[in-house]
Parts: sequence; C-alpha cells; structure tokens
Amino acid sequence: MKICLVGAGGGIGRQLLKTFAVNHAVSAVYRTLPQHLPAAAEAVRFEDDDGLTQAVRNADVVVHAALNTKARGKDFIPANRQVTERLLGLIIPETCRLFVYFSSQVVYAALDPVTHPVQGEDAKLTDRPGLDNYTRLKLAEEERVISACREKGIDYLIVRPTVVMGPNMQWSSGIVSAMRMAPFGLKQRTINLVHVADLADQLLALIDRGVSNEVVNLGDLDVSSDDYFRHAARLAGRPIFFAPNWLSGAAGKAIPSTLWFLAHNVRVDTDKVRRLSGVATNRQLGDFFEPPARIVDARSLDAIREVVRSGRPYHAIGRGYFLWFNDRLASDQVIMEHYSGVLRMEDDLLTVRAGTTLRAVLDYLAPSQMTLGTLPEFVDISAGACFFAEVHGSSADYISVYDLITAIRYVDVDGVEKYSQRDDLEWDRLREGNGIIVTEVTFRCRANHRLANVIEWHPDHKLESYVGGGYLANFSTTVHWYPRSREMMVYNVNPLSDDHPRDRGPFAPMRGSPAAMQKLLLALRLRGRLRIVGWSERVLAPWTGVPAKQLIGKVFRDARRRFRNMEICVPDHCAAAFIGRLREKMPEMGLSPGQGLGVRFTRQPSTGRGFVWVEMTSRNAEQMHAMIDMARNACGGVFWLHRGKYVPSWIGVEHLFIPRLGGATPVLPELSAPPLSTREGITDRHAGDDRQECR
Repeated sequence: MKICLVGAGGGIGRQLLKTFAVNHAVSAVYRTLPQHLPAAAEAVRFEDDDGLTQAVRNADVVVHAALNTKARGKDFIPANRQVTERLLGLIIPETCRLFVYFSSQVVYAALDPVTHPVQGEDAKLTDRPGLDNYTRLKLAEEERVISACREKGIDYLIVRPTVVMGPNMQWSSGIVSAMRMAPFGLKQRTINLVHVADLADQLLALIDRGVSNEVVNLGDLDVSSDDYFRHAARLAGRPIFFAPNWLSGAAGKAIPSTLWFLAHNVRVDTDKVRRLSGVATNRQLGDFFEPPARIVDARSLDAIREVVRSGRPYHAIGRGYFLWFNDRLASDQVIMEHYSGVLRMEDDLLTVRAGTTLRAVLDYLAPSQMTLGTLPEFVDISAGACFFAEVHGSSADYISVYDLITAIRYVDVDGVEKYSQRDDLEWDRLREGNGIIVTEVTFRCRANHRLANVIEWHPDHKLESYVGGGYLANFSTTVHWYPRSREMMVYNVNPLSDDHPRDRGPFAPMRGSPAAMQKLLLALRLRGRLRIVGWSERVLAPWTGVPAKQLIGKVFRDARRRFRNMEICVPDHCAAAFIGRLREKMPEMGLSPGQGLGVRFTRQPSTGRGFVWVEMTSRNAEQMHAMIDMARNACGGVFWLHRGKYVPSWIGVEHLFIPRLGGATPVLPELSAPPLSTREGITDRHAGDDRQECR
C-alpha cells in the first residue's frame, strides 16, 4: 500500500511516518524537508506543485495531518482551509481509495456539556458563538471533507484524537515543564489520554481493516484531572496546588473551547476505536509520560558503576554547556564535574580524572612551563568531553584536543573499569557508541611557548582565499565573518620571534559581538598596539569561564525563544563549495544585523586532511538546519557537528566525530589567488612584523 502523509513533520506526523513506513511505502509531505527519513519513505515539499501532485495521485491512501500554526488571528482559518482544498482538489477516485482527515476532540466543545456528558462520534455538531478559531476550523473542515469525498466517489475517514501523549508532546513533556514553573491544576474533570504510538497503531489498523466513511475518536484511557496534574507535578518535583471549586467554576467561562474538557466534566467515548481497530494498549497513567530522569552527582567510581549497571539510558555531562543549546534530556544525567583532579605527571604525560577542566590542566602545567599543543578559545571544558567531542581551536598541527590523548580509563557496559592506550580503530568504535563513561584521560603535553596574535580586518571576499588553503600560512587562523557588512576579522596567531614595545598582553576579546562593537572594543583594549602577545594558553584560550554561569545557563535553557550555538565542520577540499552555497543562501536565511559566523581551521598533518569549522549562534534553529543541508549537498554527506553544541535530534552519530583512520588525503583545489608568501592580508608563520592590527 502506498500512503501519502501530509504533515509528516509535526509531533503526530513523525510518529505516523515511523509506524506507516514499517510495512508500507510512504510519501512524506513537509513544509521544510527533514534531514533524515526512514528507508521506505520519500520526502516531498508541500510547495513543490509537481511533486505534491505526483505524491497524492500515486497514493492509495492520503492522510491529511497538517496544520499551519504560523498563521495567526484572522489568517488562521483561511490558511488552513487552503491546504485542505488543495489536497481535496488533487485526489482522484482512479487512485485514491481513502482520504483520512485529522480533526480533533475539540469539536465536542460545540455540544452542551449538561445534555451530552458522554461525547461520541454520532452527536450532531454545529458551530455556535464563543468557539475559538481552531474549533471552528475543525467543525467546518469535517463537513467539507465528507462533502468533497462523496462528490468524487472517494471513501473518507475522519479521526478525532483526544489528548495526545508521548515523548516531547505538549500534554506530557510540556505539562511537566510547565509544572516546574507553576504547579497548579484543576480537580473533578475527566481527561482521555492516548499515547502517540498507540494513536498511530489505531489509525493504521483502521486503514488496514478497510474502515471507511466513518468518524472515529482516537483515544485510550480516561483519568481524573486530579490524578493527571498530581502525577505531572510529581515528575516535576513540585507540590501540586489545586484550584478551589469556586475558582474552577469561574475560570471555566474564560477557558477557550480548545480546552473545553477542562471547563466541564465530560467524557469522550472511545469504545468505537477499540471495536473497529482491535488495538488494545493496557497502559496506566504513568505509561503516558516519559520516566523521570535522574541527576547523579558522580563523586566516586561506585556511583558511576551504579548508573551504567542500572540499564537505564544516560548521558555523561561534564560542565553542562551541551544542555544550554539542546532540548531537555529524557535520560539520566551523570554529572562528572566533581569526579576531577590531577592524578600524576610522568615526563610529558599528564593523567587527570574525566571531570577535570582544561583550565585546571593548564593551571597545573603552567609552573612547569608546559602546555597543551592545541586549545579551544574557551577552556571551562572537561577532559572527558575531549574524548567524545571534537574540542578544537584553530590549529595547523591538530584536528582537536582529542589528538593529544594517549590513554583513557573507562567504565564499560558491565560496570567494569578498563584501561586503553591509544588505538584509533578501537577508539573510533568507543566514540561511536554510548555505552561507556570515561573516567581518566592522559594528555601528551609540550613545552610552553609565546605566541603573537595580529588582528586584521578585510573585505569578506578574501574568505575564500583562507578557506582555499591560506589558513596554512599561520600557526593558528581564526576568522569572524560578518556577511551583512561584507567584512571579516582575522586572528593571525604565530610563534613569537621578537618582542616589540607596542605589544599588548592577552585579554578576552568579544569575538562574537557585532562588527561595530567589536571594532570599538578592540580600539579601547589595544589603544594603538599592534599585537596581542603572551604564553600560548593565554593567547589561544583567553576565555577560562562564564561569569554568572548558573544564571546565564538558565536563560539559555529556559528562554521562550532559545539561543542555540552550532558548529559544523567540512573537509577543506569542499569547503569553498560550502562557503559558496552559504553566500548564495544568506539573503534567504534572514541573518540579523551584526550577526556573524566564526570560521576556524584544523589539520591532521600525518594524512594531509584539513577541516573548516563554521560556527553560528542564533535564536532561529532553521538557519542552522539550512547550513547542515548546504554542507550535505556541497560535501556529499561528509560533515560533522560539534558534539558539545547544538545537535538536531535527527543527526546520526557518524556526523559527531571525525574518524582518525578514515579518508585518503584529499587534493586541494588550485588557488586562483597569489602564492601564500605574497598574498595580501595573510601573515607567515612568524608574527615579527609591525602589521596594523585593526584596519
């Protein structure tokens, strides 16, 4: 059977696609195409007229589960009716045997709750004053779908889901989050719950059994609102406060019709779906919610072993910055922050516990005039994170700090601590899995050295010359690109060959700030000096922590429109094509004034492989998803994301670390620019010249 699923990107649509695609071919229709699909599905853009027409007319069953939530106010009903009319206009009886329309239980708000305490599919529904736009839309579209299908001789099926529960659904995960802020509930109401996975099973069973020309409530378990809100509050770790009866009665008049079941104690009848589908679930109230995640403060090896042996899914968390940019984890969190400390130093090998920060490592090494060979700009990062994530700065000698690790200890899936010396093949396997917790890390260190950073401003058309290989002229090259103002700031960092009276000591520059602010801050800090000079860790890693970390973290995690930070990496042999696509799509991405992109360069000299990293911070996750799509197209699917930053849920683990054994040496494209030694704006590997820092 061929199914055309319209609205495959919604919370219900994603589960429908997963369920349908097990045994059926599915054309999944989206407003915005996803990056990952089941093997049996093909993606279609709703705006692609030819693609949509072909998908609908080749399907045996068309399922309309789409809702345009971006249209607001007076535009909401016309925008959504336009979608339905378009689909009804495309279906033809020669191919389409069934048209399924997703309505909602909200249509029962049209009934008098006194005369209809039990609300079933056979009740006659009519519009009435006081109904909100969503309710009116569903009432009108049910009639329209039935009428249009009868005119065309096509069978229909109208489904009315009750309160849909499951992972990341508003009435399960969402209500628990809301309870953390305001643990209030209503008493003496009846709520019918259906798990999104059971809903998909019910619908597929109705289709497979040939149920047609029917209206069916998709629902499962009746629970009291007292139990529902009390359970959600318990998962949130908050005491519940119920509104008194007099307040509930008064508030009922103000509750929108979409939430009519909270204004009156009514029950939605779900006997019909059980009879027609044959699906039995046997779920209890707790089964509709995700199990509460534990937060385990791992201060001992025994605590770590207990988590691994528990059999529950978990994430090991170092300093917690990953949580700033990603959705709340449903799994247990093993906090490694306090499993820290330096264990030993033998020659140039330093062994630390996994929760030790790079900042603490550098502080320990400094008195011995030792350091790490490459560093990120920000060093409040745990040593354990450096094994799994590509924690990097800009370096012509290393891909990331991972390349400095010579040995680890880790707890395996059986709770046994094991020791492993560097073995790239074995370590690639360990990094790919999620069944271990790293407990100790050994870094190879090097003698400290002094570096000089010459900061320059250039027109942004010079970016391609750096991406095309110009970054190799420096020990470390970092670019901050401002597409809106068509300029870029460049850090040219090289070993110090001489001292100069106009040198400036290291400071923490605000590299991500808007261009005008950046220039002002640099002018105030540099005051005419030409270079920033200091020991390597102070030049490469000026940021040692975040002031008011807890407060800022809460803003990042809990803001209604969240800031996210994402970094994508592509091989340097296809980076020019990626940057070209990025330039081309910039006008469509809607970058805000002053918004910039960080560009860094790393390399593995032993294989000749080079890598270009592009970083973006934004409240608009679609900008980041667009960058991933461009990287996929420009580099044939060979790209990676920084594991410690924003990672969309559909990204596979193969895109989260760079295999150290993989890949032949790429051939860099011929550069049209002059040779490196004469190229304007690119320094050599020694910063001994008196070049102007800010132009």
